[in-house]
Amino acid sequence: MERLTIWGKDYSPASTWDELTRAQLASVLEVLYGPEQFWPAKLRLLHIVSGVPMAQLLELPILQVKQLYGLTDFLFSEEHHLTRQLVPELRVAAPKPRTLAGPGDALSGVQFGEFIFADTYFCLYAKRQSAEAFDHFLAALYRPVRAGKGLRPGHPDWNGDARERFNEHNVGYFARYFSQVPDVDRLSILLWYRGCRQQLVNEYPDVFDVATETGPGRRAESADWGRVLRQLSGGAFGPLEQTAGQHLRTILAEMNDRAKEARNHQPTR
Repeated sequence: MERLTIWGKDYSPASTWDELTRAQLASVLEVLYGPEQFWPAKLRLLHIVSGVPMAQLLELPILQVKQLYGLTDFLFSEEHHLTRQLVPELRVAAPKPRTLAGPGDALSGVQFGEFIFADTYFCLYAKRQSAEAFDHFLAALYRPVRAGKGLRPGHPDWNGDARERFNEHNVGYFARYFSQVPDVDRLSILLWYRGCRQQLVNEYPDVFDVATETGPGRRAESADWGRVLRQLSGGAFGPLEQTAGQHLRTILAEMNDRAKEARNHQPTR
């Protein structure tokens, strides 16, 4: 958090995406992707991330306001990504009212199997801008909350994830619910997932190299996670289904170690 004093009052502007509140994120997205308004976009963004009332900003000299625009630079930086989960639940009304819960910050609680489906549909949406693909992407991550024991922290059976167990056969069923999700929530989740995915790429670069490699020097547009799953199954993580049920980062860490080892043992020319 930054520190800012305007007219004798102290403010704590957000300095990263993860420091934004859900309301701030929605407002930022409205400025970035919504229609133009009377006040300049940079001024509106400064008002949002700083918390300073617009009326007070308008009372400042123009030069001083423009100097404060630097507080919004993180919104346009490639080094800053949203990984904090600001849309933990989605409420839909039809075909019957439901509350669907998503993963935690930085994709915590996500298993490798559900990541395969989510990332495949995410890449399909990125390529084709298909609303149907995006609905399936959401359905791979957002599910009903588990009932019964182990639901809350502190219980001996709590596993850190309130969602029902992932079932690939239910993705299509639940996808029909997500066409009702408001655009601002869809954009928020898209931005969050992109940030989480980039964090994974940064942490496990060798894995994503292997997953997108189709031949010497060639790369696919999206990762072939099914191939990665088949390569890993039968080894330390057990059969295919058991491997898919492992936590995402456990699998990526193992795969990254294997990729590094294979690269180090390549013969030199």
